[in-house]
Amino acid sequence: MTRLAKFTVEGYRSFGKAVTIDFCAVHDYKFSKECVSDGVITKVGIYGPNGCGKSNLGFALMNIVSHLTDKESGILKNRPGIFLNVDENVHEAVFLYTFKIDDDFYTLEYHKKDEESISREIFSVNEAILYDYDYSKQVFAVKEMANLVSDNLNFAYLGDKMSVFRYIANNSVQEEGSPIKAIMDFVSHMLWFRPVGGNSYIGLDTGVVNLDEWIVGNGHVADFTDFIKDVCNIDIELSTVEGIDGKPLLVEKHDNGLLLFRNVSSSGTSAAELFYFWMKRFGEVSFLFIDEFDAFYHFALAIRIVEKLKEYPEMQAVFTTHNTALLGNSILRPDCYLIFGNKVLRSYIDMAGDREIREGHNLEKIYRSGGLDG
Repeated sequence: MTRLAKFTVEGYRSFGKAVTIDFCAVHDYKFSKECVSDGVITKVGIYGPNGCGKSNLGFALMNIVSHLTDKESGILKNRPGIFLNVDENVHEAVFLYTFKIDDDFYTLEYHKKDEESISREIFSVNEAILYDYDYSKQVFAVKEMANLVSDNLNFAYLGDKMSVFRYIANNSVQEEGSPIKAIMDFVSHMLWFRPVGGNSYIGLDTGVVNLDEWIVGNGHVADFTDFIKDVCNIDIELSTVEGIDGKPLLVEKHDNGLLLFRNVSSSGTSAAELFYFWMKRFGEVSFLFIDEFDAFYHFALAIRIVEKLKEYPEMQAVFTTHNTALLGNSILRPDCYLIFGNKVLRSYIDMAGDREIREGHNLEKIYRSGGLDG
């Protein structure tokens, strides 16, 4: 089993100083144990004021998708010039991903001058460096890669757009149990999406999908209707009709006629449809980041959506929100909540300082009353 154990970013977008998420910062709580697996936190909610960096953190986490794969990542590149932090005197951004594979910890660190240009890449296991490649000099400072099946590879024409790690993965046979294969499989199944701005996403797939056509074409109309009723608490009946082009259309059935679903669905229902679309693939997802996931949800629906995420224990899931109704030990637990304050990301527990947080505490009340030192 491969998990993302720790992530650090520095010099990227709003992060002049290093910001870290430690998914192994697990406390000994006896409740909500389903939010932790194999010593790694698998469900995380992130809070913070507007503009604090929650969205940028998602983009930073997903940078490895464009670094190692050809999966969808256009949203990372559609704003040229927005890459390096401009508040600090930085010349490159640094990304560090530590993966827990069984009992070992593998760290892939890379430095970038912009979205495409790599200046350095380091790969290590349990803090022992396997390789350290300087792109400006085109030399390895350290090369102990015998177990990576790369002795016969020629790095002379690598260029500064190709990851060493990706080059090894794509040009050597990696057997089952290989850390290269495990990490590539994990990254290839990472996913980011948000319900604001249409069906834009990062990772897992390529191309654009029409949600209505996908639901109809895959025979999910009845199942989606049940999801809307059971999870969203919206009592509508859905069906299909043939459009003028011969393609089936998703419609709402009413006593006196039919309404095209995409024309009458509310923002909240549309957001739920997007969640449903990706939820049907959560069994494939290794790591999920949902930005502003409940921007259009009633607070009760937001809670039910988080409960749906918890039905996938093998998937690591992170969501950003302003909804304090989600702050509760019956939903997640204190070590699963992270809060931005003063450009620093800390866990709810750390922000509580010396105050001991127990199962019976009202986390929302403490947060809203300013009971955290952040």
